[in-house]
Amino acid sequence: MKQLEKIAKCSTAIIATEYGNLPDVFQRHYFQQPAATLAVSSEILLAGLSNNTSYRRLSGLPKRAVRFTADCIIEPQDYLPKLGVVSWKDCVGMAMLPKGLLHPESQNEVLSCWLTNLSDRMAQVLHAYVADQVTPRLYLFPYHDFSARSEYRLAVSGGALLDARCYRQRQDFQAGYREAIKKWWLGLGDHVAQLEQPLLIDVVLDTSRGFAIIDVNPNLQLYQ
Repeated sequence: MKQLEKIAKCSTAIIATEYGNLPDVFQRHYFQQPAATLAVSSEILLAGLSNNTSYRRLSGLPKRAVRFTADCIIEPQDYLPKLGVVSWKDCVGMAMLPKGLLHPESQNEVLSCWLTNLSDRMAQVLHAYVADQVTPRLYLFPYHDFSARSEYRLAVSGGALLDARCYRQRQDFQAGYREAIKKWWLGLGDHVAQLEQPLLIDVVLDTSRGFAIIDVNPNLQLYQ
């Protein structure tokens, strides 16, 4: 229960970093915009969480079947699915939603399968939505393989860039990336101060606009 209590204490900060809740300046600088954004009801959220054994044990939630119905036909392509602020990156075989599964007649069954399979990490973070009594959205970002791209993590607080480090060095690595990121960040203007809480922002080099955001997360270590 202590894990869920910790999440509940910083629930608002967590939910603020969901893509749809970010300031426009952040959304515009994402590497790619979501191709589809689907509504998720509180019933579906709780049903998904109830299928995680750890969450069910901590919360006392009874297990329920997930029967998700999308409000549109999904264009078949490879997607990076993200439920609110979490992705399926630690679920084997589920980090990408392949286009071959997204036939119109089976898409709801496939999406229900994804929402049924939430890792312990995902379930704990999603408790923020339960605590605040709001629902996440299911985002389908066009999938992009970043295996050849260097990825950089920015530590930000109160709109100020505190640190930048390369956590995945690839062939496009730049030795002077810290100064380049600092210049790019300052170029975003005063709008970045709209998110006052401590953030971890992952970016990749994008020659057309300096850098592009691939993920935004609350710096939960500073809330514990």
